Amino acid sequence: MKTKKRRSTHCSNCDSPLDESYNFCPTCGQSNTDNNITFSILIREFLDNYLGVDSKMANSIMPFLFSPGKLTNRFQDGKIKHFIHPVRLYLVLSVFYFFVISYLLSFDLRELGDDSFNIPSRADIEELRNDPDFAILTDSLKIEALNDSLVMQFAGISNFNVLYDSLVSKYDSAIINNTEVALNAVDLIATDENEHFLDKTNRWARDRSLSDDAFMDSLLGKNGTFKFFGNTSSENTNENSQHLKAQVRKVLKNEEGFKGFILGNLPIMMFLLIPLFALVLKVVYARRNHLYIKHIVHALHVHSFAYFIYGISLLVMFKLLVGHTGWQTTVGIFTFIGVSTYVYVSFLNVYKQGWFKTLVKFNIVGFIYMLLLMGFFNLEILISFWYY
Repeated sequence: MKTKKRRSTHCSNCDSPLDESYNFCPTCGQSNTDNNITFSILIREFLDNYLGVDSKMANSIMPFLFSPGKLTNRFQDGKIKHFIHPVRLYLVLSVFYFFVISYLLSFDLRELGDDSFNIPSRADIEELRNDPDFAILTDSLKIEALNDSLVMQFAGISNFNVLYDSLVSKYDSAIINNTEVALNAVDLIATDENEHFLDKTNRWARDRSLSDDAFMDSLLGKNGTFKFFGNTSSENTNENSQHLKAQVRKVLKNEEGFKGFILGNLPIMMFLLIPLFALVLKVVYARRNHLYIKHIVHALHVHSFAYFIYGISLLVMFKLLVGHTGWQTTVGIFTFIGVSTYVYVSFLNVYKQGWFKTLVKFNIVGFIYMLLLMGFFNLEILISFWYY
């Protein structure tokens, strides 16, 4: 869609006289356009200038979705202005993809709410401990402990199986009927202990009267649970050590904020991964003498397609198929197969090699890419932790 110029006879910036055929003012260089425009024109020009929603979009949609590698080849042929620029396409679809992830994560947290975590009080736990049925848990554990001992000691005695079955059968019905009581007891006790530890940790992290050293000493405890952080004595006072302690405290004080910080850095991580992915392609196809820029463009296109398809797939899985685990798994598997097939076909069309050689190189590139992805993700977590 071409933007129609609204010519003026005078420059709105410097008031110099203009011919209506001028595109720009020869005095100050401002565009010869009347800015008194309607809202609809403003929206159209915004879409044109910033999202590229014009004839380029119409020319790019079909080859992008259904002709893997075609946009890369056309870009290499010099038809740059005819299609959406690969960087713009990547940026738009990466924004879409990571917005979907952020939306789904925030939606899940809202759906869970505080009431979804039915954390029992200490009074509930004490009441359960004093319940006579709680003894069933002890009895069941005793039977399990005796099982191996009986088998080892009396395996040679005739009719042992009959004797053993008769003994166990006396407890079966009681244990089966009270299994839920026993499991609830274990869950409640474990939940109580975890909740107590997390409460203490969070309370220490928020206590402004505690220095970072005192906080770490409280966290380590007498047994030195978190030995990764080493000794927190006074000799460990260098800047990095102090910063590490402060960061641990900040993360434990606001774990959800830290997760959001990691998520916010993922787009940067993925964008920095593009040149390395292209470098892998350059090495794998070294004998073909392709320019590095071609691999960059190809990497941008395949990542853009993956963002688009995975974004839609995530919306379908976690908005339309909530509670249907089987269907969610099916959609996830078919999405992965579809994206992988698209990338493989794009390799065929861009690098012009046989299907078997391309398949081998495709798997090599995929394996190296997964290693890079995991390495970059771990590095991104560490960097996010350090600068959070």
